[in-house]
Amino acid sequence: MLVGAVIAGVRRKQPIGGWLYFFFWQVALSCAITLIYSNWAEFAPRLWEGQFKYLLHFLVSVPRLTALFAVAIIGAMLLRSHAWQWVIILRYALTILCILGVLSVAVDVAYFPNRVGLEVATLIFPAAYLIYFFVSVRVRTVFRADATSLADPGERCSP
Repeated sequence: MLVGAVIAGVRRKQPIGGWLYFFFWQVALSCAITLIYSNWAEFAPRLWEGQFKYLLHFLVSVPRLTALFAVAIIGAMLLRSHAWQWVIILRYALTILCILGVLSVAVDVAYFPNRVGLEVATLIFPAAYLIYFFVSVRVRTVFRADATSLADPGERCSP
């Protein structure tokens, strides 16, 4: 994480720099950490005492993992194309990731209280970047520079 922060600081004057670079770094790092460090055995139903808790865990975890990897894929498409439409899609994906995170916290409070802290911590990333992708001047200038025709008709970019 520190390496990404240093690189983001060094790149802050470039179009994909600063917080925008750090977002893409953090998404890639989150996917890598998820793939490497997840306890994939938790998805085997035979290891669970109660099938109801397994079902809850599965129904909360799989959509969040899917949403995280969807954010990564959408982010890659955004970097590749610089098209404003991918910013809009990324906003939706981050919104879904936040909603799934809130649902996960609710399930954890009721059934897995020892995981609540971790689940709340994982909400910080998508919530902060959801706000960032709505208010960032850099996002508007980098991805709307030559793609204003793809923008939502209700949204206008100020110079």
